[in-house]
Amino acid sequence: MNESFIQDKQKMRPTATRAGPKRAPAKLAAIARASRQVLSANGPRLTQVADVARGAGVASGTVYLYVAEKEALLEIALLSAARFDLPEATTPVTFNAARLRKTTARALQERLTWPLLEAALRHPPQPQTLRAVLEETYDLLRRERELIALLDRCSAEIKVMEQLFIKGARRRFFMEFETCLRRLADAGYVRRDIDLAAASRAAIEMLVWMAMRRPGDPDPPHCNKEAARTASIAFALAGLSRAC
Repeated sequence: MNESFIQDKQKMRPTATRAGPKRAPAKLAAIARASRQVLSANGPRLTQVADVARGAGVASGTVYLYVAEKEALLEIALLSAARFDLPEATTPVTFNAARLRKTTARALQERLTWPLLEAALRHPPQPQTLRAVLEETYDLLRRERELIALLDRCSAEIKVMEQLFIKGARRRFFMEFETCLRRLADAGYVRRDIDLAAASRAAIEMLVWMAMRRPGDPDPPHCNKEAARTASIAFALAGLSRAC
């Protein structure tokens, strides 16, 4: 855990335990969503409680009715991004490193899965395999974009996320995607005149931009989400397929 993300707990205690308005689950959910947005944009070190409060539409002091310390914002942000249930809003959420590791592992196991890609590595390649894997990849990126963005940004500062996400699930996906392309190339379905390590990463990064970053771009292409999906998959197929 990055030490700069740890706030002075002596300053936190009075606000975390003081009497105040009744805690509401909806307000905790709003703080969790705002925490996810701010942490994904700024990272843990630069995240400010005031920014989270502004995003949630509450006062900064109100945030401390729901979290006992700044680090706890990361936990509820992760729960929100993974679409898991938040804790009861009866007492302020306290940070727990073991619980953060467990929640990160659960999020990766339950949300970031690619069964079609894994099946493609177990069974003989088929003409439709490449399209199926590209469609699965795009849909995974689109569906889990909030979780992936949070993990990606925070992994640079939070060691447990780096270990489980960057060096774990993310690396495994890249390796399996590239292996899939090599198997398809050996079967004659993917072109062999380009470096497949570079081609596999280029294809994924293009899908990442269209599925995850296009919606937040200040000047995105003028198309709806289905058109973006169709064009992205068609473009990747054209670039990778042997017929090209």
